[in-house]
Amino acid sequence: MRRYAFLLPLAAFAAPAAAAGFDLPPRKPGQWEMNIQVDTAAMPPQIIRMCLDAETDKLLNAKFGGMASSMCSRQDQTKDGDSIVLDSECKVGDMKSVSHTVVTGDFDSAYTMKTKIDMSGSNMTNSLNKVMPGGPMTQETTIVAKRTGACDAAFKPGDIDLGDGRTMNVRDMPDPKIQ
Repeated sequence: MRRYAFLLPLAAFAAPAAAAGFDLPPRKPGQWEMNIQVDTAAMPPQIIRMCLDAETDKLLNAKFGGMASSMCSRQDQTKDGDSIVLDSECKVGDMKSVSHTVVTGDFDSAYTMKTKIDMSGSNMTNSLNKVMPGGPMTQETTIVAKRTGACDAAFKPGDIDLGDGRTMNVRDMPDPKIQ
């Protein structure tokens, strides 16, 4: 069950290029390793490896960007020195999320995303209720992504290794649906 708790931040923030309302640079093609740590949970970090080319980076963003555009009433992007600041307000049913993300680094070699998301509402979706049945919560997540070089020989563009022996390809992923 804890594996699914990480999919929300992954879906919302780890696919950074052209997500709805946000204009972040595309990642340099190659093998990327993402260390995802939910700072407010007593869980070990999750390591995800992805092999990306320009097409699959755009595809990953398109799948989750469309979901964000239908759920979010506000998505603001500003610059603060070398940082990119992303703020959004989203709603699914009566579940509301307000997030604040600061992105540092570049999309050629490494970047870090620090996100704080406040979620509330009594009618959370079934999948979210399973991972956070207690209702309102604050989650802080840090994603440290680095390009490790060319894609490993066992990977093809679009492959995502979730770190638990499961690999999927973004081309085979269904479009996200909110239940």
